[in-house]
Amino acid sequence: MNGKFQLRLGVLVAAALLGLGVWKWCPGTMLDRTAFSSLAASAANGSLFISGNGTHADAWKLRTFSPTARTDQQQAPVIVSLDDDLHGFFQSSPPAPIDMAVIFSNFHRLGAKKAAAAAVLAWEKPDPIGLAALEKSLSRFESLVMAAPLSRGVVATPMPPAFRRTSIEAKDVRGDVSSLPLVNRLPIPGIILGGETALAGFSMLESEVASRSLPLMARWEDRIVFSFSLLTVLQRLDLPLDGVEIRLGEFLKLGPAGPIVPVDEFGRFKMPNKAIPGYAEISAEALIDGGDDLFPKQAPDPVILRDDQSAAEPATREFSKNLSAVIASITSNGGLSDAHEYPRLAEKWEIALLSLVVLALTALAGAADFTRFLGVALMVGGCVAAQWIAFGTASVWLPGLPMGAAVLGAAGMFLLPRKVAPEIAVTPPVVVVVPEPVVEPPARKVVAKKRAVKKEPVTEPAPKKTAAKKTARKTAAKPRTKKPPLDGE
Repeated sequence: MNGKFQLRLGVLVAAALLGLGVWKWCPGTMLDRTAFSSLAASAANGSLFISGNGTHADAWKLRTFSPTARTDQQQAPVIVSLDDDLHGFFQSSPPAPIDMAVIFSNFHRLGAKKAAAAAVLAWEKPDPIGLAALEKSLSRFESLVMAAPLSRGVVATPMPPAFRRTSIEAKDVRGDVSSLPLVNRLPIPGIILGGETALAGFSMLESEVASRSLPLMARWEDRIVFSFSLLTVLQRLDLPLDGVEIRLGEFLKLGPAGPIVPVDEFGRFKMPNKAIPGYAEISAEALIDGGDDLFPKQAPDPVILRDDQSAAEPATREFSKNLSAVIASITSNGGLSDAHEYPRLAEKWEIALLSLVVLALTALAGAADFTRFLGVALMVGGCVAAQWIAFGTASVWLPGLPMGAAVLGAAGMFLLPRKVAPEIAVTPPVVVVVPEPVVEPPARKVVAKKRAVKKEPVTEPAPKKTAAKKTARKTAAKPRTKKPPLDGE
């Protein structure tokens, strides 16, 4: 098999498998999110709040802080103000448990099915009868959220059931949960937190210094508890707590279609600069003689009892002052721009785009080494440029990571060492002629053949006449006589 063909086949297989694998499993992962946030950070200024999963069904969405975004005052809650009772409507001041039972009974009479108590309900020596009446009135609501301060002490106490029902495990939070404020007890003993179905959130954290950033989360042992304001928003929108997505330092998302709340790494939310009054603010005394239309019918639930007594602690008064604005801001996504969506291409177009990249890499495998790596560099730059242009001009999230993975797979095949066969000089073959062995026939046959062969007479040329004459002369010469001996011999 040809070496170049092997390389092309290896590049085709490696690029296709790696590209398709990343295309299938990468969307929604931390790698994909990091790529999107990096590209968004280079194109936008300020803090970014990213939602979505980068899939075809749930595309990436980008929001930023916007100075023009305003909190919708229509999202403010209906407030029942618990003031100093200057006219003596209640049995005692501050109100006793029986007085609070009357207030919540009027909540129910006026049509409130959801209620929330931002006022801390605690007494040193409560009247048992009044306490039983209060618990009965609280149990009549379909949904109830209570408030209580939290602190951190040397001796920890078990988490109350109302707080445990509204807590999540720390492992479900993305980010460093060790940066969240630590709490382990209720600083006020005997706080009323409702019945078996009531929920509880903290009104304040005694360990936190007052600032324009409001803590929305705290860590109690291995669980995360939430603020009263956040729980009332979930209560209003009928959103489950297990659908909350938390990314410390980025956002807190209240469900797939819920509001997005920007938070810092300490779980704090920047409060609105401007105080917002409630949708309607009604005094607690007005409930006693109030008609059926006292609560606005179009007002959002729940109705919140707020502590506005002058004898309350400064932290409580500050919490009550900002309560309406914080709830309205969380519900209306105040301070954030509208979500800008970055959808993906249809699956068939993404596969077609990825196939073009794989085929181009396969064709590049037949080029020289320098041309290959130059082509790889150009393709990487082309993928980044295409991703940037599509993000900025068309608000489309291309499959840049799968295309980049295919290019890297091909580059890896180019870098693999390959065995080069030594060149063999081709010489023409030497033809050796081997004589066939002569097989002599038997002797008889040879003799027979010799006899059978007729010898043709050899004709010699006739001698010249001169030679014949000389021969004749020699033959005709007389014989030589012997001379007689001489005398004396």
